[in-house]
Amino acid sequence: MQRIKSVVFSLLMVFVFAFAFSSTVLADDIDDTGGTDGGGSGTNIYTFYYNYDSSKDAIVLTVNTKRPINSFGNTTSHTFTGPSDDTYIPSSNPQLGGSLEDAISTMNAVGGYDLDISTVKSKLNELGYYDGGNGIWRRTGGYLTYIDANKIRPTKHTVHYDANGGTGAPSDQTKKQGITLKLRTKKPTRTGYTFKYWVASIGGHYNPGGDYTHDQDGGIVTMKAHWKDETAPNLSSFYAIPNYWSAGNGTIGFTVQDEGSGIVSIVLERYSYVTRSWSTFKTWSYSGKKTAISKTVTESNEGVFKYRLTVEDKEGNTTTMTSDTIYLDHSNPVLYGMETTNTEWTNIAPVISVRATDYLYGTLYTGSDLAGIEIKDDSGRCVADGVHNASYTLQPRYEGIHTWTIIATDNVGHTTTTYITTKYDITKPGIDGTEITYVLPDGTYVSGYCQDNIINQHIDDEVRRSVNNPNVSSGLKSVILYRVTRGSREVIYSGNTKATFYVSDTHSFYNMLYEIQATEKTASYYEIIVTDFAGNVTRKKLTSQYSLLTWFHTSIDRSSYNK
Repeated sequence: MQRIKSVVFSLLMVFVFAFAFSSTVLADDIDDTGGTDGGGSGTNIYTFYYNYDSSKDAIVLTVNTKRPINSFGNTTSHTFTGPSDDTYIPSSNPQLGGSLEDAISTMNAVGGYDLDISTVKSKLNELGYYDGGNGIWRRTGGYLTYIDANKIRPTKHTVHYDANGGTGAPSDQTKKQGITLKLRTKKPTRTGYTFKYWVASIGGHYNPGGDYTHDQDGGIVTMKAHWKDETAPNLSSFYAIPNYWSAGNGTIGFTVQDEGSGIVSIVLERYSYVTRSWSTFKTWSYSGKKTAISKTVTESNEGVFKYRLTVEDKEGNTTTMTSDTIYLDHSNPVLYGMETTNTEWTNIAPVISVRATDYLYGTLYTGSDLAGIEIKDDSGRCVADGVHNASYTLQPRYEGIHTWTIIATDNVGHTTTTYITTKYDITKPGIDGTEITYVLPDGTYVSGYCQDNIINQHIDDEVRRSVNNPNVSSGLKSVILYRVTRGSREVIYSGNTKATFYVSDTHSFYNMLYEIQATEKTASYYEIIVTDFAGNVTRKKLTSQYSLLTWFHTSIDRSSYNK
């Protein structure tokens, strides 16, 4: 109650000040006739009505007269609408039509006040206003013609909340004089921003739920939301594919957005597992873009990579994310070991032994790795395989010239193909002649007996001599006829007993013809040695009639053996 009294007292001081500038109101002449000139016989009747005007949030005085008067503009009614209204009331004995007490009650009920009537009246009396006994409030020299809201009630004003670009602002509040107001605890929201505090239109910062003590007579104090972008950009999508070994290119994609201050930069970095280092791959610059940004980037380089995306907004907030790893193999496998295979004519089974690697180009970093190695013959048949190496030793059926296909395949389908041609000949040259096998009287055999003392032989290296059905043979390389006498060997030089071939030719042949002379009776035997280009050697021993006769000390005429 004391607080209300204090408020009323202070307000009434303003009211008194207002009346100090009003015209002096004089009492009516008792003999006033009620004329329009403000004087008269005193028969005019003045009725005072105190009413609460909700539109002004104030109590106003309306004075009605029986007859028009000059100060009312020759009308019978006048309402005082403000403290500056000094309209003259030429009456000293008005009557009450509507009491101040009733007006205050209405003000409490309609205006939402809690004014104590007796306290208000007491304060008015203290200020020199008094009741003359007829319920009319007056002071010496005039009437209480207008009671403004700030004269007899506590002041109040509206506290309004402005979300300032956000949503969900609290509803308005009413601040009453002398009563601390607790501000709303509800906070508005704004995408991309953090609510920090309220900035009042009268100055100062206020927190939700904080104390508000400012007083003013009417009007609105606006609490405007103060926002700060403390939210990092949203990286809703970031990927790098494929996440397995691929022979194609990689794709990096992302979608980012910052609905606060907006994006100013996007930096895409790449980490190479080969070089073990980071590097800047791509950058984009903006001036605070708030709409979604989507990008796709192609990775055409070979390697094993992961990516790091850093997005920054205008307030310096950043979001960083690292992608999965992509694996790109653009290199073919590399085959080794082909040089170890003998590709010249040989009678030793060639061995094809190869190995392969699948390093990324120019590095020792394994790519998708080997799926396998195959060795295929010239009919396409796989004869050997392996993952990182394969080996095959030629079988006799591959006698001849054959081309082998070696294929290395990695796990993304890259292939490397190479070829090896082998020349394999395991069949000795053939020697066909007119010699016979002779049985001596003592039962022993004499092989290669030339009974006419003539060595007549056909020598070749044709494929028909092989059981392996080769497509080609190495061909004759050399033919030599030796005379062997008691362990001593000598070459018989002649165009028909010795030959050298300088080019491999399956169809090469040689016809050897030599007539043994009587002077060669001491010869033990004759030996033909034939060599082909693969190193196969054929030996053939021949015995002459002269030698045989010498051994048994007989004299047999040669002609007797020509039958």
